[in-house]
Amino acid sequence: MPRPTARQLLALALLLAPAPLAAQQSGAQAPAPAPAPQAKPAQPLYTAGVPGPRLPEKDEAEIRRLMQVSADAWNRADLPGHVADYTENATMMTGRGPMPGREQIGRMLERGFWKDGKPVQQLRFEHLSVRALGRDHALVTGRFVLTGGGKADVSGWYSTTWERTAEGWRMIHDHSS
Repeated sequence: MPRPTARQLLALALLLAPAPLAAQQSGAQAPAPAPAPQAKPAQPLYTAGVPGPRLPEKDEAEIRRLMQVSADAWNRADLPGHVADYTENATMMTGRGPMPGREQIGRMLERGFWKDGKPVQQLRFEHLSVRALGRDHALVTGRFVLTGGGKADVSGWYSTTWERTAEGWRMIHDHSS
């Protein structure tokens, strides 16, 4: 079988690249970007269905429940409860590379997002997608949103890798940006 050319690979990449949600729903092309205003413009929201194998419903429901339990713990100022879903040796990707360990992850979150023993803003997760990475692993992607506290909302996309352990589903890696 002949190897694909660079042009063929580029065409395939363009076909598989996500498109903004508005363009997907209307069939129209995304509008040309407007001149940059003073404030940071809203970015297009990519929420196309993520293809891939599905976990059994009970496993997906459990991971979704754990994500909500984690956000609820954050919002009631329970940082140990928020990081309880991480394995002891989980990693979190940072600007300096992976940070190992649940304790270190908790301390980093406390330094960056808490004041006087409480979170500065409330947390919620949106656009959650759960995909199987085999029988005992899952990839969860979505958007985190921090609101309130007299500050501008902060949000970003995340991907987490989960593993089925003797204690149930636990997070082994977190990459939030």
